[in-house]
Amino acid sequence: MAQKGVQIITVEPGSLAEEAGVRPGDTLLEIHGEAVLDQLNYQFLITREDEAVLLVQRPDGSTFEAAVENGGEGIGVDLAQDEVKVCKQNCVFCFVHQMPKGFRKSLYLKDEDVRLSFLYGHFTTLSSSDDAELDRIVRERLSPIHVSVHATDPVARVKVVGNPREGDILRKIDRLLDGGIDVHTQAVVAPGLNDGAIWQQTVDDLWARRKEGRGNVLSLSCVPVGLTGHREHLPLVQDVGEGFARDWVARWTPEVRKYARANEGEPWLLLADEWFTRAGVEVPGRAFYSRSWAQLENGVGLVRRFLEHSRRFIKSPRARGFTGRRVLLLTGASFAPVLSRVAAELNRQVGSHLRVAAAKNVSFGESVTVAGLLCGEDLKYAAHADREARTGRAGWVDAVVVPSSSLRTTTGPTDQYTLRGAVVREEGTFLDDLTLPQLAADLGVPTVPSGANLSHLLDHLEAADRGAFRGGALQSAFHTAGLNLPQGAYNP
Repeated sequence: MAQKGVQIITVEPGSLAEEAGVRPGDTLLEIHGEAVLDQLNYQFLITREDEAVLLVQRPDGSTFEAAVENGGEGIGVDLAQDEVKVCKQNCVFCFVHQMPKGFRKSLYLKDEDVRLSFLYGHFTTLSSSDDAELDRIVRERLSPIHVSVHATDPVARVKVVGNPREGDILRKIDRLLDGGIDVHTQAVVAPGLNDGAIWQQTVDDLWARRKEGRGNVLSLSCVPVGLTGHREHLPLVQDVGEGFARDWVARWTPEVRKYARANEGEPWLLLADEWFTRAGVEVPGRAFYSRSWAQLENGVGLVRRFLEHSRRFIKSPRARGFTGRRVLLLTGASFAPVLSRVAAELNRQVGSHLRVAAAKNVSFGESVTVAGLLCGEDLKYAAHADREARTGRAGWVDAVVVPSSSLRTTTGPTDQYTLRGAVVREEGTFLDDLTLPQLAADLGVPTVPSGANLSHLLDHLEAADRGAFRGGALQSAFHTAGLNLPQGAYNP
């Protein structure tokens, strides 16, 4: 992560930085004699002591030193965005390699950044992390970190990640644990590649490290491999079909409960929702999932959390806000059966007219069934098909709802770590760059994001009733839950 300081974008009027002569456009080179690497490193260095000694560089290359008595607090500057680090692996099921052509540049970025792992729950294979960076994680207490293990067997892991130097993932994990860093882990499971005895070894190795060092392996999730319709010239990888998913659920659901009992009742081994939706079986009850909903952003427990909230909401007086509403709910094929049951129950209880349509993913291929990877054109096609099947006229519904997880307000990975030239699209953008206002204009009816639950959805419909949004900033009118999620591909 070595770079020559971090550029200062703004300086707050009257701040300690302004008093010290710091100006926008300057570069913060050092604090306490240590190079400033990025925003996280700045936060670590600036809060270490009551007085901060700064080395600042002017745009003309001249430098000056300033001491500020900040009491371990910030000094009133905003720093430039940090560029994200990229992955050095060549995983056989890497989703970026399966992307269709013609999408925006940032979607082809393979981010592999421990900062994103710490801040946003991104999973990293640690391929970009040498010993110096692992030591930095320990020193700056960037805990917990989220690590894609895939397999602990070195030979199997090399086959999965395609990098002969990255077979021994346990060495890196042990270095973090010995330094007191907690780790959430995951494996993307592909039949014949890292299942069976390889998967059992992965479970055993990580369970043994649950409380071995100062740090802790907090959890291990398994996610079924996701394959698109764009795998030309890529290694052959077997998909997870309904039969494999059913066998996996039958085999590992009891194991989840066994490990939870041995872990003081807290689930440690976690099965992603996709195992159950692909198997066509009901997701387990609330006790099956972590009390803190660990790895929710990785698709673990999203369906159950939605069901729990829906059950409570439908019994509440607030649910009557849906009475009489004619709403089309668009979602992915995997979540459609669950959402249909909830909509039917809400309709029975309050007299609403909610209908669910599963949008086919033409962009990535129909094997991709999660809502987070639906493109704007996929949703538009599904809405038009529903209209033609009904009346064929505009105004066939009062509103159309799209999955929040299919929308982004930032075309880079985050608003803090991004590619050069990334653009912020506050009106909400689908993966194919169609915007929410454009979709609404095409459909001729209010079109709103779903939010994370029925309460959010009702808030959005009522906001649309008031004429809110209409092409403005998405966050100003709607709940942002579900937007820009790092693991949005696994959202229902």
